[in-house]
Order: sequence, then structure tokens, then C-alpha cells
Amino acid sequence: MSTGVFRACVLAAADAIEAARDELCRLDAAAGDGDHGVTMALAARAVRQALADSPAATDPELLTKIAMAMGSVGGASGPIYASGLLAMATTLRGLPAGPMTVAKMLAFGEAAENAIAALGHARPGDKTILDALHPAVEALRGGHDLGAAAEAARAGAGASAQMVATIGRAGRLGERSRGLADPGATSLAVILEAVASTYSA
Repeated sequence: MSTGVFRACVLAAADAIEAARDELCRLDAAAGDGDHGVTMALAARAVRQALADSPAATDPELLTKIAMAMGSVGGASGPIYASGLLAMATTLRGLPAGPMTVAKMLAFGEAAENAIAALGHARPGDKTILDALHPAVEALRGGHDLGAAAEAARAGAGASAQMVATIGRAGRLGERSRGLADPGATSLAVILEAVASTYSA
């Protein structure tokens, strides 16, 4: 993936997140404090600024700057996204130059999943961002493209509505957390859909 395409994908994801702000807040209001959409929209603006401030950055440098921008917004989502993105940046530095492949995308996805799981000790089924990320990684592991991975993430986010949260603030609600999709899983699905659409355009 060229740096120009990478930047376009990041900007598309930022636009998509801002457009989804109210829906993400609605989902978060059921089990959290209702600010996930606002936090993610602030993160999107911070990411845009990071790109604008780094016109000559390499892709690994950009990923690191994006991670720092995400982490700067705090909340529960900031450190989670920052951890996953930093793991991706480290992975990218170790990969050979050349065109983007499914194998490379899988390496990024696995790195992000492992980092996020280690940070919060969550697993698929706990009603977290991993319920979108893990299906996406599995799609890539099966040799499918980024579009299929995004579809798997959206399906995983949708399936999280029937899960009971066991971790984080929503974990205190038990059965009452069932009924709405996890906001973190939903925001990741939004991001992956925007990236996949832009990458294939």
C-alpha cells in the first residue's frame, strides 16, 4: 500500500467515525457513559492533525503518530486503539517492502489483537472490540481479502448485541448489557469498512 493510499484510508476512517458519532454514543449509553462516539470523533480529529503535521513520515512513523493521537483522547477506547496501532507499527517495521498482501494484513491484525487482548485481558465473547477484530483476523487467516474482513467485523459487532459483557464498565450490568451491540466493536467495524472501501476504490 502506497503512503498516499494509506493516508486516504486513514482519512476515510476518520470521516466515517465522525459520521457514526451519534450512533456510537447511543450504543454506549446503554452500558457506559454514552461518550464513545464523542471520544472517537475527537480521536478522528487528532488523527487528521497528526497526518497534517507529518507530510513526510513513513508508514511506520505515521502509524506510530496515529497511535499517539488515538491515545491522547483518553477514556477506555484511546489506550485500546493506541495499543493495537503501536503493535501494527512494530510489525510493519519488520515486514519486507513491497505491495500489501493478505498475509501482511493478517500480520497486522494478529499483532493488534494480541496487544489489545494483553492490555485488557479480554477474549472474543466478552463483548468488546475483540468481537469485531477477531472475526476480521479469522477472515484474513482464511485467505479472504480486506473487504471480507470488514464484513466479518460488522457481523461480529452485530453478534455482540446478544452477548453479556464481562469486562469493563459494562461488565457490572450482567444480563442488562444484552440487547445492543458493543460500541467498541461497532466503531472498529466502521473503521474497517471505510478502510476496505477506500483501499479497493
